[in-house]
Amino acid sequence: MFSTASRSLLCCTNAVGPHRALAAILAKSSALEPSLMVFRDYHEVTGNIICPNVVRGIDHLRDPRLNKGLAFTLEERQALGIHGLLAAKFKTQEEQLDICRISIDRYEDNLNKYLYLVELQDRNEKLFFRLLAENIEKYLPIVYTPTVGLACQRFGLIYRRPRGLFITINDKGHIFNILKNWPEPDVRAVVFTDGERILGLGDLGAYGMGIPVGKLSLYTALAGIKPHQCLPITLDVGTDNQDLLEDPLYIGLRQKRARGKEYDDFIDEFMEACVQRYGQNTLLQFEDFALINAGRLLKKYRNKYCTFNDDIQGTASVAVAGLMAAVRVTKRKLSENIYLFLGAGSAANGIANLTVAAMVAEGLSEKQAQERVYMFDVDGLLSTRREGGVPEHAKVFGKNIEPEKDFEACVAKIKPSCLIGCSTVGGAFTTNVLKQMAQNTERPVIFALSNPTSKAECTAQDAYDHTEGRCIFASGSPFPPVKYNGKEYHTGQGNNSYIFPGVALGVIATATHHIPETMFLTAARTLAHYVSEEDLAIGRIYPSLAELKEVSVAIAIEVAKMAYDEGLASVYPEPKDLKKHVHNQMYSYYYESSMPVVWDWKPEEKFNVRPIQPVPKNI
Repeated sequence: MFSTASRSLLCCTNAVGPHRALAAILAKSSALEPSLMVFRDYHEVTGNIICPNVVRGIDHLRDPRLNKGLAFTLEERQALGIHGLLAAKFKTQEEQLDICRISIDRYEDNLNKYLYLVELQDRNEKLFFRLLAENIEKYLPIVYTPTVGLACQRFGLIYRRPRGLFITINDKGHIFNILKNWPEPDVRAVVFTDGERILGLGDLGAYGMGIPVGKLSLYTALAGIKPHQCLPITLDVGTDNQDLLEDPLYIGLRQKRARGKEYDDFIDEFMEACVQRYGQNTLLQFEDFALINAGRLLKKYRNKYCTFNDDIQGTASVAVAGLMAAVRVTKRKLSENIYLFLGAGSAANGIANLTVAAMVAEGLSEKQAQERVYMFDVDGLLSTRREGGVPEHAKVFGKNIEPEKDFEACVAKIKPSCLIGCSTVGGAFTTNVLKQMAQNTERPVIFALSNPTSKAECTAQDAYDHTEGRCIFASGSPFPPVKYNGKEYHTGQGNNSYIFPGVALGVIATATHHIPETMFLTAARTLAHYVSEEDLAIGRIYPSLAELKEVSVAIAIEVAKMAYDEGLASVYPEPKDLKKHVHNQMYSYYYESSMPVVWDWKPEEKFNVRPIQPVPKNI
């Protein structure tokens, strides 16, 4: 008899190297049970086109891509050999969705709701994505911020099954070999993080895997990017979080973070390995890298690969879209505002640079536009006169003015009309700061963009209360409706999910080879145009989250047009109907028939066939 390990090894036909050799030895053994002679692939279902002759009937229950639960028809159950393995009741996908909604609503804790959705995705992929796509306003805060932040913090406890790849600094020199281990060859989008700056929670190391997994779920739910084309990756280079290093549940490397040349060489190898494995047009999205690496890595790779950094460019695009929509309320052009940022990190610089690009489009010179942007970081106002000067990444926004370490004093002195928070310091927009903004201008724009909710610079209610209800407010995480002076306001959430799924779909649909900054300005304009007068009337400068899928597709079409106009696309000839082409690339959330396709042949022509003659013995 063979051990459990031996039995499991015999189930894999695509074993290679020592595993294939061991399987062959075991197969030749006279003691091998006949039932163990059949080898099975680890994961037969890959790509968008399934080969019917390699998928067994039972695989339709075990593989989440194929499983329909009780939605299998009687004919399908009998033909696939799974009749009797399911209860007798037949349910439609719509009935299953109702059951899922009831099941989720029974949980009071959001983390339990998150776990339910993760398990549903592991069990029935189409049902999960349809549930999410049709209830995005309800479940986005569960699969993404703010709940995903809590899920990352508890990742060691809730980790169930592998989803994505973990590549460590110890694998340097062998990253391509690890990418080959991923069973899906048709990957078009990779979202990867080194876990050093997860949301506003800081260094979570390998626990940061929840972020790329969540992002790619939204790629599919919001933009219809096919799940098999998405690959989440955590680059585990260690962690400087002492609590994690001492955490018995921690699943990553227990070592301090790799830095310097070792780190840079590791990232170089990773980028090269991705395009070697999946092609030069593979979308590589940086996610939650710390300030010391985010900007410089984007600058290093943006002209070499099809890549973008969502924390810098996605955040910038959604923020600028909000500023563009606010113009319809304030009656001030973007170039007529004064901007003050609390925080001078990668997100703040991304927003500032794209805002400058938008002001240049209105007619200002780049220098004139930069002069309208001020920043305040942990050391105070970015002044060329302050001790230590201005950080290199924010040089263009340093001002030759007196240094100031009192933020409230800066708001009074500079008199910004737009206050943008990217500091991850909860409550930093104090009562006095908000009251000063109300004095600065008739309709102050206040963005508290830090995530999760606990890190927001102020609440929506505080912003309205202390600006006499005159502010235009947006936040990075959702807030409940605001009640002020007898009226209810539903403030906008400046969520990156308005931008990155649509940009990704447009890039993938056209096989774009590089992503210029102007592509995010195009996405911002498209998003701003979707804001209705009804939205503005209730205090919202973004469309309803329920419209996210429609917005994502619209952004994808505009991005695709730009890709061809700028000579960035690689799909040729250019589709005559670009809108139809984009829609044709999208994933279907609906069940498909599991029955094989059958067809009739025309009757054979009639011929007088000779009888078979005996073969002469001398031949």
